[in-house]
Amino acid sequence: MAGSLGLDLAAKKQRQRKDYAYRLDYRTRWADNDMFHHLNNPIYGVLIDSIINDYLFKHCGYNTHSYPRTALVASTYCDYFGSVAYPSMLEVGLRVVKLGKNSVMYECGIFEEGSEQVNAVGGFVQIWVDRKSNRPPPEGLEPQVRSELEKLMAGSTEAKSAAKL
Repeated sequence: MAGSLGLDLAAKKQRQRKDYAYRLDYRTRWADNDMFHHLNNPIYGVLIDSIINDYLFKHCGYNTHSYPRTALVASTYCDYFGSVAYPSMLEVGLRVVKLGKNSVMYECGIFEEGSEQVNAVGGFVQIWVDRKSNRPPPEGLEPQVRSELEKLMAGSTEAKSAAKL
């Protein structure tokens, strides 16, 4: 892992691909550009949402139709360090920063093919609630979901604390 995976801007700007345990490629499209000829800001949010849901669907058994719980977005952010534009291939990386009883803080790094410099670091916090009551379940995240999300915590403060135990 890179030296520090702190959440301050200076630390985020130093992110490397290897800081993210799960990665997906994204081919930019002409429609992704804005009038300034770079990736439109909302597209970063789409990339972040897409990689998180890709992981949840493929590794945690989650779905948005019949799964007994719903993962609601409580907070979002994105910090920009460089621009990308069509035509480009991007690599989006995912890690979990923190796992709470019913919450997950995700971080995503967005890199352009051929460059080691991170272009953006963003993410969001999800609150997992019971689909019927729309309330966080008292037992917390399901064990299999927690187990899969813990695999994405390498380099986080929580992972370092757990390793010391």
